[in-house]
Amino acid sequence: MKTRIWIIIIMIITGASSFTFSYLLYQGQVAAKTITVTETILVSKPETTIISDEQYERAVRELLQYVRDWVESRRGLNLKENVEIIVLTRDWVVKHWGVGGLNITQVRIEEAVLKSLFIVPEDFNLTEFKVRVSGYMIAGAADHTIYVVKEFFDPSYRVESGSILAHELMHILQGEYFSLPRPSSTDEQNALSALIEGEAGLIGSQYLLEHGVKPRSPSPESILEPLEALWLFPYIYGEPFVRYVYERGGWSMVNALYDDPPRSTAQILHPEKHLEGWRPIIVDPPPHPGGEWRLILQDVIGEFFIRQVLRAYLDGLSANRSAEGWRGDVLQLYERGNSYMLRWKIVWEDEKEAAEFLEAFTRLLENIGAEKIDERAWAAGNRLVELQAEGQVTLITIISYARCPVCA
Repeated sequence: MKTRIWIIIIMIITGASSFTFSYLLYQGQVAAKTITVTETILVSKPETTIISDEQYERAVRELLQYVRDWVESRRGLNLKENVEIIVLTRDWVVKHWGVGGLNITQVRIEEAVLKSLFIVPEDFNLTEFKVRVSGYMIAGAADHTIYVVKEFFDPSYRVESGSILAHELMHILQGEYFSLPRPSSTDEQNALSALIEGEAGLIGSQYLLEHGVKPRSPSPESILEPLEALWLFPYIYGEPFVRYVYERGGWSMVNALYDDPPRSTAQILHPEKHLEGWRPIIVDPPPHPGGEWRLILQDVIGEFFIRQVLRAYLDGLSANRSAEGWRGDVLQLYERGNSYMLRWKIVWEDEKEAAEFLEAFTRLLENIGAEKIDERAWAAGNRLVELQAEGQVTLITIISYARCPVCA
């Protein structure tokens, strides 16, 4: 049976210019750039406990009972059912929730988008990246069960481990008391995830503070590679978003977020926009390009994704500024044989914002060594890029050929 699992990962992000992570394996190796992460994936629920260790499990359950009482008191919500503990091994997690949890077709399409937009190199393997990440789960929650990985979760560190359990218990409370719409796009999924993770993160931080430990600040986006930042968005910006709301209206205002949740990363990045009633617009997709191109993806990817596309080859300040005027977008990916066509239509606040983005994307092309073919077309490796603007609308078309007819 498939069920959603909230996965906690502790990692250390290196400053190296690669898309790989160095991970913390044991408590005590935590350094200044540590990030605590939760990720929602669709997995098979295990039927039995993988490790039988009575003393360890008793310690986890005793800590869980204490943390449960604390969370219910501070959040003002009581759990409606008992919470179980199941102990897993790292190898089991990799086998069943790493390799076994991947949708290969979805990963292939996602990889094609990342490569078309120059976020990852041509030889990058997204499947390997996702499997590698799955092996560093510490704890997760599904329904009314919390899973812990014995190699990585040590209940003798009562404050740190207690904050993880507080995080997981908050996810269980969310499932009992609130509901969210099914996301219709990547951008909306990231926004909803930021709300969910942000509230759980805030509870975890409050637990640490009340028990004498100062929570670590989220690692800044600037030290991350663009792909890392895309993956970590809900965990970097979710808690600041929820804290912004909490500080203005307490838990009652946080509760109200579930009735009118953020639908875009722009609202998470700029929480004042959400509270002021700003909402993204729906953008009509461009017409079919004709010929034998087959549509395999249509999505909205949002302001934060634009940031990362630009930040891959521009400085962070320029990337952020050029993405801020976003109002809505639609991205399409077509396939024909071994070739892809990406079409990305973006609507901006005004013509000035549109021109600023187009100028930034032009500098990106220059920085990767693309060759200008005419006034609006470029050749970059095996890709042909066309940039268009009309008023406050920009349209980027990128064709990635198995063998480009005019590329150098």
